[in-house]
Amino acid sequence: MKNSSTFQIQSQSDLSAADFKVLALLYQPLMGLEGQAIYTTFYQLVNKTGRDTYQHTELFDLLNLKNLEFLKIRNKLEALNLLVVYQKEDHFIYFMKAPLTAKQFLLDTVFGSYLQSEIGEKNLNLLTEMFKMEIPSTEGYENVTKSFDSLYEFKSLNLLNVAHPLQGRQQNGGSHINHKFNYDAFVEHLPERLKNSQILTEKFREQINKISFVYQFDVGDMVQIYEAAAKSKQVVNFQQLNFKAKQHYDQKHKLLTIKKKDLSNNVLIDQVSPQVIIQKYAKTDQQGIALSTATALLERNHVEPGIINVILMLVLKHKDGILPNINYLEKVLLDWLNKGVQTTEDAINHSASLETQWVQKKAGQKQNVSKPDWLDDYIKDLVKMEE
Repeated sequence: MKNSSTFQIQSQSDLSAADFKVLALLYQPLMGLEGQAIYTTFYQLVNKTGRDTYQHTELFDLLNLKNLEFLKIRNKLEALNLLVVYQKEDHFIYFMKAPLTAKQFLLDTVFGSYLQSEIGEKNLNLLTEMFKMEIPSTEGYENVTKSFDSLYEFKSLNLLNVAHPLQGRQQNGGSHINHKFNYDAFVEHLPERLKNSQILTEKFREQINKISFVYQFDVGDMVQIYEAAAKSKQVVNFQQLNFKAKQHYDQKHKLLTIKKKDLSNNVLIDQVSPQVIIQKYAKTDQQGIALSTATALLERNHVEPGIINVILMLVLKHKDGILPNINYLEKVLLDWLNKGVQTTEDAINHSASLETQWVQKKAGQKQNVSKPDWLDDYIKDLVKMEE
């Protein structure tokens, strides 16, 4: 990114005092003081100056940052789903996303677990106390709240149509995966007692889709996992689902079979489940933990699944079948993104470049390697498992 490049900032909603509290206490330990400074500066620029276009040099001077430092911190905001970035040549558009609520951050995503791993359980308990809400008991009371339609009569059932965009929160989400899970069949097979409003939300559908993709679970597996997660309460979060998925995998440890496909290497790596890679190349006693880590990596980062898969294959190869923690993997991913990796093909080429450098360093001489032999072998193995 050039220092002279320009950017625009778009924010769909104003931030409240509660939003800034969440940013300071929950997001800041993950994104750092610099990340919070950039996010806050963006918010002030979009709301206070009246300008719509800036040069990055202006921003760097305001924050006393270098280009590469800014890019690294900006990537953290993207990974935490606080910023969406679009680029056209030397012009960027930054779409700011409002932070999650404290409840969403701590219970409905993997962010809470990751924060605990960073600051420790004692400090996390201290933070959660700051967001504790006292709810008065309504036992013995009758809900006498009036509904809208009890006071207002509709003259027309047509919804209002507005030709221009309006302010409103852009909801945080997870990484996008093209895997298709038969969600309708999943809902149909759920016990009636578990069919609540949660299963109608798009967010919950995406969470089920992600877990089924990573572990390659079918409808029956996911029904069992959801039932197990809902034993203590009807509304479950992603953390509970992922934990039960890991337990289910450890207990079942089943072999995946998939219909034969005629796919290019890039498409195969992009579509194959991390479960296949981990089952093939991770040590047996490490596979449950590795799958849970891979799920969290996909949930936290907005990249093509194929990029994650290439990293998994490369790291497992060089770590003798033991997958490091998510901290390590996200550092690798951030480094690759900073070096320009944006697609599965980029990841394959970058892994080839790394292997070439390692081979040259070990041998002490220059060698030309278009694609590492190990990756060819891995792809052949994956093709066999797909048959």
